[in-house]
Amino acid sequence: MQLFKILFIASLKSQTQYAFDFIVNIIGNFLGVFADFLIIAMILIRFQNIQGWTLVEIAVIYSIIEFGFGIYRVIGDGLNNFETLILSGRFDTLLIRPASVLGQAMLQTVDFKKLGLVLQASLVGIWGLSQIEFIYPFAWIYLPTLYFASIAMNLLISILLASTAFWTGKNEDIVILGHYATRTAAQYPATIYHKFFQSVMTYVIPFFTVTYYPLMFLTGKSQQSLYLLAPWLGISILAPITISVWKMGIKRYSSTGT
Repeated sequence: MQLFKILFIASLKSQTQYAFDFIVNIIGNFLGVFADFLIIAMILIRFQNIQGWTLVEIAVIYSIIEFGFGIYRVIGDGLNNFETLILSGRFDTLLIRPASVLGQAMLQTVDFKKLGLVLQASLVGIWGLSQIEFIYPFAWIYLPTLYFASIAMNLLISILLASTAFWTGKNEDIVILGHYATRTAAQYPATIYHKFFQSVMTYVIPFFTVTYYPLMFLTGKSQQSLYLLAPWLGISILAPITISVWKMGIKRYSSTGT
């Protein structure tokens, strides 16, 4: 724990050394991703809704998935660039330290500049939640759990995809396709996609389980109350698979000798 505290403080000091650059980076991250939501908003202002989903409802979907992604980019940036650890042989140093290898890989750099992603997701979420109408009062108690589920889902998917580097070496394209592309797709309701892709996003990269299915019930578009369990089913199934693949990858790993 002391090691992670040292890594955390070192990252904060190094990134805030140049305060102006640090703030500009946060604003840049905020504006860069917020533009995606503005495009969605412009489309819905023209068409009013997408297959029954209004702008405020899609804003809530967007904020849930982007909030989890933003937190992942802050605390999991090491997983985002995991292939460099494998290809450079620096992964060896993580194996000999008396601390969790996965924790070290995640927290080797805490990227505070990515707080802009969390901020823009929070603001979109506050706006969406101030306008949306849920048919069940308990939705306001249940909803925060979806934001935590989104963080967990983003971290699990990133660990699973990072693990592929143990076999492939370079895995940047796998991460972009498996995480970045699917996370963007999850900003929209599932019904706009083909049945096959809906199944992929439900059972393989299960982002829809933390957004689409529970909000279907909470907004009255479905009477299936079991949809409220979808996030936790998705996480409870994906977690052991992810940890198993990670452990198999470590056994498979062989040093580059550098």
